[in-house]
Amino acid sequence: MSSKIDLIDEYLEKCEHCTIDESENLIKEITTVFQPEIPTIRRNLDTFNKAHMYEIEYTPRKIDCIQDVKVIQKILENYKANLEYKLLTNKQQVYNFTQTQNSNISINVSFEQTISAIEAIPTDTLSQDEKEQLEGKLSKINTEKDKSKLWEKAQSALKWIADKSIEVGIAALPYIAEALKNAK
Repeated sequence: MSSKIDLIDEYLEKCEHCTIDESENLIKEITTVFQPEIPTIRRNLDTFNKAHMYEIEYTPRKIDCIQDVKVIQKILENYKANLEYKLLTNKQQVYNFTQTQNSNISINVSFEQTISAIEAIPTDTLSQDEKEQLEGKLSKINTEKDKSKLWEKAQSALKWIADKSIEVGIAALPYIAEALKNAK
């Protein structure tokens, strides 16, 4: 698809620097190339619209090819943006598919591993007092057997973690997810 975008860029460049003498041929070339993909490309162009060639009472008027080139330029810019968006969303879908496939890996995170990860967080990121608070919240999750009470405690811990840095989330969230997954 990038070669298609390169082609569009070439035509956009030609539109940008088009002279009156080149305009009619450029219009015909671009519309011929893109008509299969953009069926409406000729719709609002004086060059192809016989009704625009006459004003009231069928007085002949000159076709404004430079204006048609400007219209084509905007159509191509829009088409390019749509292609780039599709390219981006296709990449995201591939990434999401890959991520989904890899999410089936079993992660076993122990309470002790989580506490060690929390203790390893620098004190300028999480104070000793905050570390103890988090360890207390995780300890409550660790000892809870009732699923609804476990969820309440997990929610409390998640709200608390949300106010902290990403390092805190990285250390604690895997354990909370594992606890919720294993709840009965």
